[in-house]
Amino acid sequence: MGLFLFLYIINFLLFNNMKLTIPTDTSEITLEQLQRLTEIEEAELGNLEKQKQTIELLTGVDRETLDRFRLSDLESVYDKLLYLSKQDNRLIKFVTIEGVKYGFHPNLSNITTGEFADLDTFCKDLNNNLHYVMAVLYRPITIDKAGKYDIEPYKGTEERAELFKKKLPANVVNGAMVFFWTLGKDYLTDMLRSSSEGKVQTSNKDSVKNGAGMPFS
Repeated sequence: MGLFLFLYIINFLLFNNMKLTIPTDTSEITLEQLQRLTEIEEAELGNLEKQKQTIELLTGVDRETLDRFRLSDLESVYDKLLYLSKQDNRLIKFVTIEGVKYGFHPNLSNITTGEFADLDTFCKDLNNNLHYVMAVLYRPITIDKAGKYDIEPYKGTEERAELFKKKLPANVVNGAMVFFWTLGKDYLTDMLRSSSEGKVQTSNKDSVKNGAGMPFS
């Protein structure tokens, strides 16, 4: 944050007895806030309204207070928040929430049909289902030894999805999604293609077995 902006905000808040906390890292933003940010970005809003909603969401300041900011200072705060999206998005393999250590799926090339089916469904409306996707990709660690780890068998997302929505940091989400879309998605695409081909082959065999499509003699 620039020195002038920092001093202005401090003086403004002290004078008006207000508090404004600006996140400086995506680890300070939750998955739920990340989902809301996407909604704001995709909404048909004017630039000023988009800036205000973003600042409200990420700082907790109320609209009445925000409306008293000078336009130039509002834009400066918004630019600082926008910078968060340009931070490093490396995969974070482990995250601890409420005393439980979760690990990113250690072998996406060997996912189960249950995991694949749920991921395929959730990704059709990714932003609204982002917490469910994370609940598939991150699960409690059962083995962690000599640099290798395993996660608990997949039993659905009910136990983790809502917890992740409220507690999972955005930097964990961003890193996982970058990895998933650049590498992991290839595994799912190959699996989907193989699954489709298998269905076609099975369907053809069933048709012949049942006499469907057989030429007249």
